[in-house]
Amino acid sequence: MGGSKTAYSDSEFEAVFKSHYRALFLFAYGYVMDEMEAEDIVSGVFSRVWEKRKNLPPEEELKPYLYASVKYACLRYFKRLQLTDDYRKRQAEAFVLSFAEEKNENELTLLVKKALGSLSDNQRKIVEMHVMKGMKYAEISGAMNISENTVRTHLKRAYKILRFYLKDTLPSIFL
Repeated sequence: MGGSKTAYSDSEFEAVFKSHYRALFLFAYGYVMDEMEAEDIVSGVFSRVWEKRKNLPPEEELKPYLYASVKYACLRYFKRLQLTDDYRKRQAEAFVLSFAEEKNENELTLLVKKALGSLSDNQRKIVEMHVMKGMKYAEISGAMNISENTVRTHLKRAYKILRFYLKDTLPSIFL
């Protein structure tokens, strides 16, 4: 923003809100494809802009400022969503793999043990290190003296095998 800062009156700010809200909502919706989330994002941006209304860019620079703010709010939403998905996936993986250590020989335990038994030694070690111990690729790479790409490849192949064995019993895990 190269121009001077402007203090918007309440009525001027309301006019900005009314003239830009719908277009910004549609812009956000194009990113997140969720109406409620798009509304929350745009409302959040306007809330933050309202707090800064005494020090905003002039009218000709405000529209790009609003669009950039909505875009970055959408990107932050995706980052949070990815972290949540990663956490849920890790929980599901740990849940399934915890059956491998069960002493009780129920059907699910036997199925998980069979699936893990079909992995190569390296694949099984990497899955255990990654899922059960929460180690990152670089840590596994160092511990096993292999490249991170090899860790990634072993993990990808292991998940494919686990999906094959567990797809009918637990279809939403290891997607």
